[in-house]
Amino acid sequence: MIKFLRKNIYYILLWFILALGFILRCKGYFANPSLWHDETALGWNILNKRYIELFDKLEFLQIAPPLFLVFTKIFVIITDSYSHVYKCDMVLRFLPFIFGNLSVVMSYFVCKKLFKSKWSILAGISFIALNPVLIYYSLEFKPYSLDVFTNLVTIFIFLNIDFKTISLKQIFLYGLILAILPWFSFGCVFAIIAGFLTIILKKENPRFFISLLTLPLFSIFMYLSLFVAKAYSQNQNGMISFWNNSFVKSDFSNFYQLANDNFHYFFVGLNHFPLWLVKLAIIAGFIIFLKKSEILFVQISVLIFVSLIFTSMLNFYPFSTRMIIFLIPIIIFYIAKIIDTKKAYIGGVIVSLLLIPHFIFAFNFIKSSDMNKGYLARELMFIMSKFITNRDTIVISEGSDTDYFYYNSFFRLKNNIESIKPDKTKKETTSMLLNNLQKGSYWLFISCDFNEKEYVNWAKTNADIQMEASSQQSTLMLVNIY
Repeated sequence: MIKFLRKNIYYILLWFILALGFILRCKGYFANPSLWHDETALGWNILNKRYIELFDKLEFLQIAPPLFLVFTKIFVIITDSYSHVYKCDMVLRFLPFIFGNLSVVMSYFVCKKLFKSKWSILAGISFIALNPVLIYYSLEFKPYSLDVFTNLVTIFIFLNIDFKTISLKQIFLYGLILAILPWFSFGCVFAIIAGFLTIILKKENPRFFISLLTLPLFSIFMYLSLFVAKAYSQNQNGMISFWNNSFVKSDFSNFYQLANDNFHYFFVGLNHFPLWLVKLAIIAGFIIFLKKSEILFVQISVLIFVSLIFTSMLNFYPFSTRMIIFLIPIIIFYIAKIIDTKKAYIGGVIVSLLLIPHFIFAFNFIKSSDMNKGYLARELMFIMSKFITNRDTIVISEGSDTDYFYYNSFFRLKNNIESIKPDKTKKETTSMLLNNLQKGSYWLFISCDFNEKEYVNWAKTNADIQMEASSQQSTLMLVNIY
C-alpha cells in the first residue's frame, strides 16, 4: 500500500485537487441563492429579448458577449425555465458554472506546458481550483468565468504553436477556435492580440502566420461591426460614467492604486494571506522564467497586460476587479514557477505558506450552511406576493429595479409602482422623494441598495410599519402612510 502511494502520489493529489475544486463549485451552484442586481439585469434581457436582439443594445446598461447570451437563452428554453423561478436562476448560472470547472481542467494543460516539476503543476492547479474569486464567479450569472477559461485556451494554443512542426490542419483548427472565442468572452481578445504579437516578434513563416490570422481577423472584424461598435456607441456614456474611476489615466497617476486594489481583490476571502509574499513570489517566478529562457509565456503575459492598460487608457475597457480576473491564473503561474527548479526548498516553503489559507477557505466554504450573499430579492418577492393586496403600491429603490422586474417575470404582480431615483443634479435625496408619497399602503422593496438604511430610518419616522423582512443587504417593509 505504501509503495503504491509513493508511486502514485502525484496522481492521487492531482485528482484530489480537481475533485475538491469541483465540489466547492457544486456546493455553491446547487445551493442556488437568489440572483442579485447585475445578474437580474442580465437575466431580464435573456427572458424578454429575442435571439437577434441579444446582439443589440441590452437594457439596464448591460453588455455581455452575444453567444454567451444566446446559448444561455437556449438552455432556458429547452429546460422550460420561463415559469420556474428556482430552475431559471440555476439555468442562468449553468454556463459560468461549467466553464468555471473547465478552467481548472484547462489550467492543468497550461501548467504541463509551463512546468517540468509535477509539484509546480499541482501548486498551479491548487491555487486556481481553490481561489475564492474564481469560485465565486463560477457561481454568478456573468461571463467572467468564461473570460478565465478562454484566456487559458488562448494561452495554451499560442504555447503550442511551432511553425516548424505544425500542419495546415492544426493551423486551421487553432484559427477557428481563436475566431469563435471572442463571441463568448470579451477578455480573451487581450490574449489573442498578445499571442499574435509574439508570433510577429518571432518573425517565423509568414505564410503560416497569415493562415492562422485569417479566420480570427475576419471574426473580429464581424464582431466589431455587428456587435461591439453598436453596443459601445449605445452604452458609451453610461459605461464610462459607471467605470469612470476604473480607467487608467494617461499620466498613470492612478495606476498604482488601481493595480494594488485589483491585486487585493484577486485574493479576497483568504484570511491571513501574506500578499507581500505573493508579490515576492511573482517577481521570483518572473526571473526564473527568464533565466530558463522560457520567454514565450513572459512575452504573452506582458503583452496581455500592456494591451489591457492601453485599452483602459482609451476608456474602452476598465482596469478593475471582476473585469480582469482572467489575470489571476497568469499571476498564479508565476507563483508556481518558483518550485519548478531542482533546489526549490525556499520556494516550496513559500508555496506551502500561500496554499494553507486556500485550504482553510475550502474547509470553511464546505462547512458553511448559508450560500446567500445577503441579497434576497427572490425571497422578498415570495413574501410580498403572498401578502400583497390590490390596493398596495410597490416602492422600488433605485438599485432594486432590475431585481423586481426580473423576478416579477415569474410572480406577475400588477400593482402600481413608485420608483425612487433621486436626481443628484437637483440635489434630491431618497427621503425627499419618499416624503412625496400620498397616503396609503406601500411595500418598500429594497433588495439591493446602498441607501437601505435611509429607507428604514424614513419608515420608522414617517410611517406605520406593518411588516418587515431583512437580511444583510436586503429589506422589505409593508408600511402605512396616514
